[in-house]
Amino acid sequence: MGSETPLTLPVIDFSNQSLTPGTTEWNTVRAQVHNALEEYGCFEALFTKVPSHIRKSIFQSIEELLDLPLQTKLKNVSRKPYRGYAGQSPMMPLYESMGIDGANVYEQVQSLANTLWPQGNPSFWFILTLPPN
Repeated sequence: MGSETPLTLPVIDFSNQSLTPGTTEWNTVRAQVHNALEEYGCFEALFTKVPSHIRKSIFQSIEELLDLPLQTKLKNVSRKPYRGYAGQSPMMPLYESMGIDGANVYEQVQSLANTLWPQGNPSFWFILTLPPN
């Protein structure tokens, strides 16, 4: 058995200030997004305006969220399409998504966190509701 190379996702930089439709930069990034989605189904978006420690905290919070037991994740429900918890179906056993209603509203994220972590998890709702600088 040979050793497997770990999968690395493409990283696409969206930090360029001249990223406007019709420019060469726009077309290059658009092609990178298209290729990444065709080959991997996802990519890591890079924004230099978001400090790396905040980005790392966000990814840790999302990992913690998706590591919750299935019964807990199913408590995130919504009548709106593409919101709430979706995943772990026989058709797509590795797919999971967690849409958050009012993800830009502090109280909404705090309410969801209190539902998923009755004992509390202020670091989750705090990091996801940081205002942009």
